[in-house]
Amino acid sequence: MTGTEPDAWNDVIGEHRWCSPETVWVEEGHEYGREHVSELAAAVERAVRRSEGARVVCLRADTRLGFFAGQLGVWRAGGLAVADDGSLAPDVLDRVRPDLTLFVRVGETAQDHRAEEVARAAEPLPADRVPADVVAVNFTSGSTGRRKAVAVTRGNLLALFACRGLDVPTDGSPTAGGFAAPAFDGWWFDTWKAVAAGGRVVRLPHVNDDVFAWPELAERYAVDRVLLPAAVVTTVVGAAPECLAGIPWIFSGGEQFHAATYRQARGAGLTNRFVNLYGPTEATFATHRYDLPEGFTADTIPIGTPLDGCEQTLLPADDSRRHLEHLVVSGPLVCAGYLDDGRLAEPFPVRRGHATYRTGDLVHQDSSGALVYAGRLDSQIKVNGTRVDTEALQSAASAVPGVLDCRVAQDARGTVAFVRLAGDSPARETVRAGLEPLVRSFSDAIRLHLVDAFPTKAGGKIDFPSLMDDAHTERTGKR
Repeated sequence: MTGTEPDAWNDVIGEHRWCSPETVWVEEGHEYGREHVSELAAAVERAVRRSEGARVVCLRADTRLGFFAGQLGVWRAGGLAVADDGSLAPDVLDRVRPDLTLFVRVGETAQDHRAEEVARAAEPLPADRVPADVVAVNFTSGSTGRRKAVAVTRGNLLALFACRGLDVPTDGSPTAGGFAAPAFDGWWFDTWKAVAAGGRVVRLPHVNDDVFAWPELAERYAVDRVLLPAAVVTTVVGAAPECLAGIPWIFSGGEQFHAATYRQARGAGLTNRFVNLYGPTEATFATHRYDLPEGFTADTIPIGTPLDGCEQTLLPADDSRRHLEHLVVSGPLVCAGYLDDGRLAEPFPVRRGHATYRTGDLVHQDSSGALVYAGRLDSQIKVNGTRVDTEALQSAASAVPGVLDCRVAQDARGTVAFVRLAGDSPARETVRAGLEPLVRSFSDAIRLHLVDAFPTKAGGKIDFPSLMDDAHTERTGKR
């Protein structure tokens, strides 16, 4: 931590930055000024200070504004804010062991704001169990085991706020549109990155709710950027590309952004600037960026080059993958380590004053020097931003009675678990009934497709493009 960090942090959260009626947050048709948000944060701050010794505060809310203002209030009280958006199981919360749990209610006036105590730890841990500069937590997806709690420092967030590589040109204050969940790292880019720069946040309806509301919101509030998982970009570009037309900058992250989606967007007449972002949860939000050129023709979109202050180290992969390298990242955006049992149990190693993280991702460099993602050391892929261990899923599915084999494939249209049935298998619907909950336990976004045989190419390898075409045809009903 540098000597200027506390002053810079106070400049972001201090009350002098929150005394304006200027709109800073838009959600479900309501506009909230900085004063309104600060008043809500004050209710949270008072509740934290009343609970003497509360260092780790778990926040719950029924609006995204409640989480945002709750974080502001906890930070002003000198606490560590943990956002429980409903996805955190009790064993995951045990990673952080909150001293206090608050439910934040947004009222019409300051008198209506509430920070209601939900729970208090029976045996509080010492306040110094977590370094003083840790102010928040990112939660990993937990798709291959128990979710991890990543310790985010104020230095990490300040580095993100100051990162010019994540800015976009704008005539006025930045306006971010998005719908990231507060327990995930995209939240920092969707919300605090814009607000710290004097901008505002417009919460967009989820793509499954009302994507057709996006154009009106984008025009009314001059939304200049939005962060969307690659699968959402694919869905919107394929079904309603006009809903993206009014947003100048489209950032994609959380999983591989497919070249076919980009070409489809251009074919649909979209002139937006598309940016592919890369970064593990352990690195606050992102470490690499790639701006897609107008005439992009390659088969794979690179993850790009390091953002300001980020450093990359490429280590040799194993002997079977000599053409690939293992990506290691370091710099001010890399977090402090993993929390467990309420303590910083696994600090990341420090190199030249900054934390370092071995991503487990395999890459190679293209002719321009940009990195191209090429898979995982541990056979994981990302599905809607969640890591899924394909080998674990394939093994578990193959153990279901009536199943001969399982292979997982992914392309721009989605992720599919292809299951080959044994010749003496029970009825297809019986097998399906046994498989569906298993597949959902890895990710709700993985589709299940039963086959009697895997098509093969001339060389004897499975023809995955053909399988994906069949699955897509079955899903859309097009024959």
